[in-house]
Amino acid sequence: MTTTFLSKSQQVALQQALISSKLLNNYTLNSDNAPSVEQQAYSHIAVTLYRFNLQKIKWSSFLKTAISTTTKVCPWLTNELVRCQQDYKAQLNDAVIIEQSAFINGIFSEELAYIDTLLDTESQAE
Repeated sequence: MTTTFLSKSQQVALQQALISSKLLNNYTLNSDNAPSVEQQAYSHIAVTLYRFNLQKIKWSSFLKTAISTTTKVCPWLTNELVRCQQDYKAQLNDAVIIEQSAFINGIFSEELAYIDTLLDTESQAE
């Protein structure tokens, strides 16, 4: 496994999200580090990003899901996602989508890298 800046509980949250989304099979969680509600929300959003691939994602659906996921657990991220949603609705064009892709990908870069590593490791094991 590669080096990651994610805590053990963040890693567990991502593993749980991948298992529940059926992207990760035959994987056993080996950790006593229970993730927080905020970490679970981040993980859900990261897995959603991964599943829909940033280039093919339907931003309106993604933003709606992401906002509802973070509303009660992470106010700062909710505010940023609402800002993205407002920008998206106000002027839908390639520049807005590119900016939002970069912003969201930047926030979740560690999570997306960890997901890639986990899924690559699992596919090599099969």
